[in-house]
Amino acid sequence: MPKRLPLLIALGLLLPTVPMYAEADNQPAAITQTVLFNKGDAGYGCYRIPAIVKTKTGALLAFAEARRTWCSDSQEIDLVVKRSDDDGRTWSEAKTVLSGTDANPNAVATRGNPVPIVDQETGKIVLLTTMDPGTTTDRPRTPYVQSSVDDGHTWSTAKNIGAQIDDPDWGWYATGPMHGIQLTRGAHAGRMVAGTNYDVGTGAATKDAAQLVYSDDKGETWHKGATDLRTDDQVPQEISVVEKVDGGILAMARNNAGGPGVNRMTAVSNDGGQTYTAPYKTVDGLVTPTVQTSLQRLRAVDEGAKYNRILMAGPADPERRRYMTIRSSFDEGKTWQSVADGTRITSDWSGYSDLAILDTGEIGLLWEAGTVDARDQIRFARFTENDIGHPDAPLGTTTPDVSGLGNNSYLRGGTTSVAGKFGQARDLDGVDDAIQLPFAESLAVGAGDFTAMAWVKYGATTGNHAIFWGYNINEYSQFWLRAEPGDSRIRGLITTGGNTAVVATTKAYNDNAWHHVALQRKAATLAIWVDGVQVASVASPSGSVSPGRPFKMFVGQRIDGAHHFDGSMDEVRLYKRALTAAEIGSIRTSNSTTVPNVVLDLPLG
Repeated sequence: MPKRLPLLIALGLLLPTVPMYAEADNQPAAITQTVLFNKGDAGYGCYRIPAIVKTKTGALLAFAEARRTWCSDSQEIDLVVKRSDDDGRTWSEAKTVLSGTDANPNAVATRGNPVPIVDQETGKIVLLTTMDPGTTTDRPRTPYVQSSVDDGHTWSTAKNIGAQIDDPDWGWYATGPMHGIQLTRGAHAGRMVAGTNYDVGTGAATKDAAQLVYSDDKGETWHKGATDLRTDDQVPQEISVVEKVDGGILAMARNNAGGPGVNRMTAVSNDGGQTYTAPYKTVDGLVTPTVQTSLQRLRAVDEGAKYNRILMAGPADPERRRYMTIRSSFDEGKTWQSVADGTRITSDWSGYSDLAILDTGEIGLLWEAGTVDARDQIRFARFTENDIGHPDAPLGTTTPDVSGLGNNSYLRGGTTSVAGKFGQARDLDGVDDAIQLPFAESLAVGAGDFTAMAWVKYGATTGNHAIFWGYNINEYSQFWLRAEPGDSRIRGLITTGGNTAVVATTKAYNDNAWHHVALQRKAATLAIWVDGVQVASVASPSGSVSPGRPFKMFVGQRIDGAHHFDGSMDEVRLYKRALTAAEIGSIRTSNSTTVPNVVLDLPLG
């Protein structure tokens, strides 16, 4: 639950009002929603603050605060859980995990802010929470830990760990809320990490802190870790965490002092949660109201995926808690999809949330929702990556990549199979035919050398005919190779952070015969090779041609669908290095497949 706010401010944040701005255009996805906790169920006036984890056996545990009278933060609040053993299709009745005080479970107390973490070695489930007296004084506010060793069926007695991760001088203290993580990479693999926040001081002298806490003994003991104590007007709260593929931790916070739509902050820890590399910083363009959001990794290249993808769930209206939306980052949290590019789950009022990846590979979302108030219900939905969109969608008929990296590519339009230079090739009609490469990290050549090549056969005398196009267009980082018969040339280009190099041949090679063409960056030189000979070269800028994520790559058209190639293509390849003249010659003369460092090899048969 968030830090206490003045009543009028809190009501302004939480209650629906008539908006003063246009509603977003995107409509909800066709995703089934199940109500798990409904206002009034079991005699509770309100359910809030959801958290969900998948256990080692694949069961789902959905936690919530069961608030006795209504939705206020200060009152009698129990912590309850529901269980699903069939990937969220059916759920058990709610079971109380924690209530009351240490001495009397029936006493009035506030128990909440659940942060469940699963130990992937033993299956033990660790649960961090906080407790306060349940009155308007809300002090002291103390962190607790308990665990389950039978897959969430029973729970140990909650243990006060204030001496480990709290401080007597601190005021407000909150764990999560959202599931915590267990690191799987690097020197701290096996460590459990969770987000917390607190304040210290009073009145105008109050300082706010975003803190990570960690355990190296499967949740038995906990330690204070990375801390960003703010003395400015930034108030990072409600920390969600996800492990990066480099072993670092991405932490996302709600900025309680941020204005409409500018209240997501992130920080990174590269030492297992012990310190932050820099203070929390506002994420540009990530529009949400002032509310908690949740993170979950969907894909990781070091686990065999073609690209990285981290999901964020949160409302997408900049001022009010509504429009629960899934947005993605494909570059480990550096940038995020816009509201328009995300997937809206519901147009109802929406609040806090949590995410889990099910045994089926589906995505599970647990969130606060309601047709009148975001606090009316807690719902669950499950959906697939198809539902939220692949970065190289729409999918379709593929042509196989034989590089060994599985970068099978999509045939767009009506490409037809024709006799090729070697075996079969593809004929492109110059109207809507193209070959779209998948979004795959293996295809990002970055700042390194590369060689992109294809066999082409065409007779066009006018127009621009894209042969190979990577990553972007206009002034952005990119590379391309294009036939321009009206100007009697084939031209290649790279742009790196605004610096551009262009190289061109003196012939168009549009004689309806097969020609082997290649664009190559080698150190500070950009060159075009035709039929095994380097025919033109220029000085080349340094820097990455593929810094953005997700990127697109095409054979036979520009990124935006223009400049369609009219002719035939065969044996499209991309190498992450500058090939030698002998290697290019062996590919041209004998279609050699033993040249190393190939990341794309499309025979187009």
